[in-house]
Amino acid sequence: MMDLTLNWFLETQNYSFVYGGPVEKSNLPISGISIDSRTIRPHEVYFALRGENHDGHKFVRSAFDNMAKAAVVEGKWWQENKSTFQEYPILIVDDSLKALQESATEYRKKFNIPVIGVTGTNGKTTTKEMVAAVLSEAGKVCKNEGNLNNHIGVPLTLFRLNDSHKILVMEMGMNHLGEIARLCEIAQPDFGLITNIGHGHLEFLKTVEGVAKAKMELFQYLTPNGTGFINLDDSLIVKHTPELKKSVTYGFRKEANVAAEKPGTDKHGFPVMQIGGMEIKINFMGHHNLINALAAIAVGTEFGLDAGRMKTALEKVKLPGKRMEVLKHNDMLILNDAYNANPDSTLAALETLHAIPASGRKIFIFGDMLELGEQAIAEHAKIGESLKNYGVNVFFAFGQLAFEAVQAATKTGKNLTAKHFEDKKVLIGELGELLKEDQIILVKGSRAMKMEEVVDALLKK
Repeated sequence: MMDLTLNWFLETQNYSFVYGGPVEKSNLPISGISIDSRTIRPHEVYFALRGENHDGHKFVRSAFDNMAKAAVVEGKWWQENKSTFQEYPILIVDDSLKALQESATEYRKKFNIPVIGVTGTNGKTTTKEMVAAVLSEAGKVCKNEGNLNNHIGVPLTLFRLNDSHKILVMEMGMNHLGEIARLCEIAQPDFGLITNIGHGHLEFLKTVEGVAKAKMELFQYLTPNGTGFINLDDSLIVKHTPELKKSVTYGFRKEANVAAEKPGTDKHGFPVMQIGGMEIKINFMGHHNLINALAAIAVGTEFGLDAGRMKTALEKVKLPGKRMEVLKHNDMLILNDAYNANPDSTLAALETLHAIPASGRKIFIFGDMLELGEQAIAEHAKIGESLKNYGVNVFFAFGQLAFEAVQAATKTGKNLTAKHFEDKKVLIGELGELLKEDQIILVKGSRAMKMEEVVDALLKK
């Protein structure tokens, strides 16, 4: 973060400032922004945010105990607590989240650097990491940490910018219409990349056409001379992309501006492709990651980077945990893809499982896919029915919706052991019977299902 003072907040936003000590306190520098009193560092400003299940105002005292420089609070709370906090530097606003977002927008204006926005149904984080790795060859990159990609994470990421950064890569997530538009208003991206459009968040967006409309907000809200990166292999992206000032296409079709050929896997199951006769290997599983890598190459090409340097950067990329994480344990291979799940990402994970050579059984441990609304039962049934195509020998499923997948898998008549569990602890208790040498186990489910608990149990067996 660049050097700021409390005065900067007072000058850029409609804050009221209360402090019982010396007036010059408002001129002292601050070191950063925090929304967590447990991890706040000395001289940071604490924003007390309200959520559905929490209220950051309860921890204002804790923030000051941990040497917060000031706290941003809402007026109603201040009226009820001002006698207790009269001696502390307090910035009073109507809405602390809105204040965080608007302050971040003003802070963004201090930096004349390119901002790349990344969204999509699947592959957002993977593609963000790949784009950031490639562009690091052009200068120091700031990016979202982990999955801080929402209405809170995007402002916090902006406040991490400092004078050493030359490029910002911003992942943007959503599950409702208008959310990407709001994130664009905050981050003001110059470049937009939509990885794909699929069956995610259907509970709120109803159809994939609704998903497309929501994702296209990224292209619609680019800065005036913005550039969109178009995945030509995704028909929904091609269909719904609005008129852009400039676009760069990529994919495995020859007409793409940045095209690759010979997509496949090596003998160990890792994805490979060729660009201009040069082979590029991705060091994590998943054939679908080739198009994510190609997206990063398209961005790097637009920035004038050499193909060899991009290849080197891509081959060093490491993904955050629980995203097709390959774990070896007692001569077994565990594919930990437990971070999240929707129909498209689940089928992609099954394709990955199918592509890996194995002398032992292939086991799929599956948790509910959430936020699918009226299509939830049908989509889970489709997953169960599809298992006949992916060489799965054992199918364990956990959750109310996953029952539909087990029912459908059983009806296929394939030589498949399928079992449903209402209790994850019971599922974990039966894992011991599965564990044999040379097996491959894929674990996947929506975030709320916490399927990584199954992975942890496997590693203890």
